[in-house]
Amino acid sequence: MKSLLILAGIGTLTLPPVLTAQSSTPKLFLEARGGAMVPTFDIADVAKTGSALGATLGYQLAPRWVLMGEFDYGMHKDKATGNTEIKTLHYIAKLGYSLTGPRDRGWEAVVNLGAGAVSFDVEGASPTRTYFAINAGAKLAYNLNRTLAVVLSPQGDIAFSKQAELSTDNAWVWPVTVGFRVRF
Repeated sequence: MKSLLILAGIGTLTLPPVLTAQSSTPKLFLEARGGAMVPTFDIADVAKTGSALGATLGYQLAPRWVLMGEFDYGMHKDKATGNTEIKTLHYIAKLGYSLTGPRDRGWEAVVNLGAGAVSFDVEGASPTRTYFAINAGAKLAYNLNRTLAVVLSPQGDIAFSKQAELSTDNAWVWPVTVGFRVRF
């Protein structure tokens, strides 16, 4: 009984600071974005810049740290003929660091690093090729209120491909998108 009273006393003393330290900003968020998918370096000799659609599921781990799972889908045409469809699918897990901290209103900036995979689906060629990839990028958001924000997301994804399969051993593709973030 005595140890139960001690634990209750410790809990009573430590709970108020823990509760007040929590942000009023919801921790879970979802982004929906659209924009451009920009190939650079060797892969730019094969694929043209195309359109992109993207989504992010994120969680605010701590005031400055954000965990994100991101999917981007790119639609390109080949450079040689302009007729062949090339689709890129980006699956990236990333950790972000908020330069500003979460905000209920105003500007927020996050830089991120991650890893995952990028798939290349070339029309008429089989099979779809998937390669390990790394990511570096940023999220610049303007928070309209505590649950809704407009987001600009420039990202750089480098897929470590095979020269014989994709004509390069490192395919650099940059999803640059803008959209909305909703916090739950």
